[in-house]
Amino acid sequence: MKKILGYAVAALLVAGMVLILFNNKKKNAMQASSTVEDYRVVVETLTVGSEPYSVTFSANGLTAPVKELKYVSDVSGRVVKIYVDNGSRVSRGTTLLEVDKELLQSDCDAALAAYESMKKNVERLQASKEIGGVSDQQLESLETQLIAARSRYDVSRRRLADATVKSPISGTVNMRYVEVGSLIAPNAPLFDIVDNSSFKVICNLPEGKIGKVSAGQAITLTPTSGEGGEFHGKVTFIGVKNDRGLNYPLEITLDKDSRLMAGMYLKADFSTENTSGILVPRSAIVGGLRSSMVYIYDNGTAVERPVVLGEMVGDRVEILSGLSDGDIIIVSGIMNVSDGTPVKTLN
Repeated sequence: MKKILGYAVAALLVAGMVLILFNNKKKNAMQASSTVEDYRVVVETLTVGSEPYSVTFSANGLTAPVKELKYVSDVSGRVVKIYVDNGSRVSRGTTLLEVDKELLQSDCDAALAAYESMKKNVERLQASKEIGGVSDQQLESLETQLIAARSRYDVSRRRLADATVKSPISGTVNMRYVEVGSLIAPNAPLFDIVDNSSFKVICNLPEGKIGKVSAGQAITLTPTSGEGGEFHGKVTFIGVKNDRGLNYPLEITLDKDSRLMAGMYLKADFSTENTSGILVPRSAIVGGLRSSMVYIYDNGTAVERPVVLGEMVGDRVEILSGLSDGDIIIVSGIMNVSDGTPVKTLN
């Protein structure tokens, strides 16, 4: 009886030991699983897909008159009369000043007299040739002299006309460089004439943006100071060659507005037509503009994926290549993530 009781106690002890070992194994397995789980970085993810959007960007530029002329002299002489001053409004053909033309008038009269005399001689020889009194060679020589005399008269007459300086455009005299008594020569500056009836803005855009602007596109502009309201215009010229900064010139002709003045610093806002593509939050981008990437969530692992960035669209970035519809990217917790890091997502 004692022997049977001893076997029973031994069996109970063995069973207890087995139960304890099983529970310890289960506990260790749970602890190990918990330890592995604790090593995973907690992140937030986003499933990306194509969506419609428009790209907006801006450029700054100065207002300038559509027509502006730095008028220089065509003749030599002394200024005897000036008819306009700074701020004078002139029309095309308005007399601006006169140069002493006494000698020019004398020269023109002499050239005219020589021309008319030569013309009469040619007419007499032509009449004589009909009756055989003059050879063809003599007549041709005199006709050549007549052409030279006419040319000299035309030049002299033109110089006399240029002594009365007239405005070639309508506008406002912005600056006068001469005074009565000034001695001027050809190419000497006389006046700056500004046609302030219409204005334009010239700004520069890089290669990546110039292709998104079209001629005739309506543009809204605002003063960079933030005051003065809005102005409107249309793109009238797009440059075909860039400068040393790899920017292309762009010209916007502004609608008439009494508030406009030359030299205003305006910001032009451009907006492209609706397109479709993938946009991701700026926080999901790692690296710079030339070497950018995102992290893809791939079955609990973070995987690097190079991408090519486009324009900013609000607080998101246009992805030109590198992502496809349905890709899951990591948008939060990136600071603790590298390629191959185990991760778990909150969402």
